[in-house]
Amino acid sequence: MKLRPHPSGSEGFTLIELLTVIAVISTLLAVVVPALKNAKQTARQVVCASQMRQWAMAVLAYAGEHDNAVPPYADTCDRTNSGHALDIETFWYNRLALYLTRESQGSWGMDRAVRRCPSARANWGEQAVWVGIYYGHSDPERAPFIFLNEWDGSKLTRVSSPFIATTIKSPANYLMLLDVRRDRVHDTVRWRWDTDFSNDGMNDSNSGVLASSTLGPYNSAQPRIHRGGCNVALFDGHVEWIHYDAFWQIAPDGYPVHPYWFNNNRP
Repeated sequence: MKLRPHPSGSEGFTLIELLTVIAVISTLLAVVVPALKNAKQTARQVVCASQMRQWAMAVLAYAGEHDNAVPPYADTCDRTNSGHALDIETFWYNRLALYLTRESQGSWGMDRAVRRCPSARANWGEQAVWVGIYYGHSDPERAPFIFLNEWDGSKLTRVSSPFIATTIKSPANYLMLLDVRRDRVHDTVRWRWDTDFSNDGMNDSNSGVLASSTLGPYNSAQPRIHRGGCNVALFDGHVEWIHYDAFWQIAPDGYPVHPYWFNNNRP
């Protein structure tokens, strides 16, 4: 029996065919890899939002048990100790942790993953991401979480009343929590964050005015951490994602435009 020879050129891939296959694979990778990366970022955002909602529910539960008073940032601000609280157990996250883990969160609330965003790569600094509060120092007209008292080392110099949640005209439009680098973002009356002293394209918080400040840009908020935006919780308990351009827009007078920043008390 006479065997037929294989036709010329059918013994393997030609160079053009191989290059075509490589080009197709490269194209598919270019499409699939960014999609997988975006899916991973979205998953982290969803987990972060879920954790933030737990803290929002804890705030509302606390208010429900304390005559509608929002938990204070802490009881007493010690002016002789760089403005730190006299009793760390009175910090907001330690009070609220009892509604979540039944355990104290410790110093800065950084020893429990329940407040730490999965996007965080560090506990502090530019790569840190935590569920934080909207902080007004001692004036509940500026922001809901405040120190109840101020202490100068020998006596109380100021006593404040806690913010009452039922005074909010539109709970679905007033900021409670957001993504931050440590535990809070200051109200924009106390610390404006609309100036770029270093000319790096990012607002510098009060760092250009107060050289010793440890606050980062945007008063240590994380406005772009989740796909160019951040998670926020409102006083009706819902959490949403807001794009940076919308939430951090600055008016000519230096204050933010978005209504979530003010309880109908815009400066």
